[in-house]
Amino acid sequence: MMLRGFSVTATITNRVASALSSVLLLAGCVMGNKYDYDDSRGSLAYSGQGKRVAVAAWDQRPYVLSGNKQPDFVGLQRTDMGIPFNVVTASKQPLATEMTHSLLLSLAGAGFGAMPVALAPHSGEGDAVRALLRDRPARAVLLRVADWESDTLHNPKVIYDLTLNVYDGAGRKLAGKSLKGSDALQGQLFNPMEKAKQIVPDAFKQKIELMLNAPEIAAALK
Repeated sequence: MMLRGFSVTATITNRVASALSSVLLLAGCVMGNKYDYDDSRGSLAYSGQGKRVAVAAWDQRPYVLSGNKQPDFVGLQRTDMGIPFNVVTASKQPLATEMTHSLLLSLAGAGFGAMPVALAPHSGEGDAVRALLRDRPARAVLLRVADWESDTLHNPKVIYDLTLNVYDGAGRKLAGKSLKGSDALQGQLFNPMEKAKQIVPDAFKQKIELMLNAPEIAAALK
């Protein structure tokens, strides 16, 4: 009887250990998840003809400003049990840095002489604009990121609040375009993390294209 009881106990222990190992393995994969926004370049329907433009993304997400999340935070990836883990940028740089590079590539690809500018998250909008105009560009493009994060179990959801403003060389605001909402994206049941790595940054690319190609923004930049 003792041997039989020992056998049953050992079997249960092995099953628990196996299940725990599987959970820890999955959690380890989820914890290491990263998204690359650096190359999320948008396509513009007009040409910059070499015009010098300073560009910057300005991270104003309240959970970053409060210190609750780090500047490289981009969202959450959940295990099959729904346990959330942070997703960060692939470069481990602040999300604003990768978004700035995305803007840079989008404008440079359309023929603008685009120049990146790094902004302090806690600076005011006036300070941000002055930093953009330091090297006397013809135009300044400021992307205010009031919210950007994804939440993925199988189908990613992207929550965003973005405002793109264009200023002239004297700091006068010429145009602005805002996008705010929550989009449900089509993910996949098998290996949802890999799918999310592709479609979440692509969602940002689509937002950039929408804003940069808005008639009022195109007119201000041209």
